[in-house]
Amino acid sequence: MSQSFRVDAGRRNLLMFGTGLALSAALPQEASAADSYPYSAGSEPPRTPVIAGVTDCHMHYFDKRVATVPGAPVLHPDAFPDDYRKIQRRLGLQRNVVVTPSAYGTNNQVTLAGMAEMGAGARGVAVVDTAVTDAELQRLHGLGIRGIRFNLVQAGATSLDMAEPLAARIKPFGWHI
Repeated sequence: MSQSFRVDAGRRNLLMFGTGLALSAALPQEASAADSYPYSAGSEPPRTPVIAGVTDCHMHYFDKRVATVPGAPVLHPDAFPDDYRKIQRRLGLQRNVVVTPSAYGTNNQVTLAGMAEMGAGARGVAVVDTAVTDAELQRLHGLGIRGIRFNLVQAGATSLDMAEPLAARIKPFGWHI
């Protein structure tokens, strides 16, 4: 075997190794547990820088320990503030609006608990019906609720005929529907 063959074989192996290394860097990598983002398809920060003060204006928390309404059409696994904080850090967000999921009817407990855990950067959208008391509306306002929602696609706790009377009741708070 000649000396030049051994050099060529070494160069060939080096080129193959280098090519393999370069290609492997371009392939998607499996995320480690620390890099996983529950309920998010992405894993990288946004390509476009996020403007300071941007708000995620619609997200939900779920907690299996809290009962859902009978026949709730959508039941999700747990989704807690710590899960969302990972997404916030990745996206560069500081503020969020937590929306009560339809599965909980008018029970805003999970939303309020999540908002409290998130702190001053969190606001909420509650689900109420016409039986809600003025004292409850005042309490919700004090806890950071700034709107109410009507889910007209999935029948449930609210109906369109409640919109006008509830709009009049939330107007003093400056809330939105």
